[in-house]
Amino acid sequence: MTTLISEDTEKKPEEFGVESLLTIQQAAKALGVHTWALRRAVNTGSIPAYAPFNGRKLVRLSEVIAAINASKIGGKNV
Repeated sequence: MTTLISEDTEKKPEEFGVESLLTIQQAAKALGVHTWALRRAVNTGSIPAYAPFNGRKLVRLSEVIAAINASKIGGKNV
């Protein structure tokens, strides 16, 4: 029997296969970078951001990491 989404409201977004959105400050803290650096990358369009309801910009941590890895200069690729 299938379960309605309304019955699964207790589940976290990750359980539905959706990555959580973080504020720019939360993402910067998780990655150990300056908030202003991440905010500038979002404002220039280097990192995609989302503003779902109230205009606050949110980011996906995986997209931030991908953008950082894509801008890597030199060094060994592990």
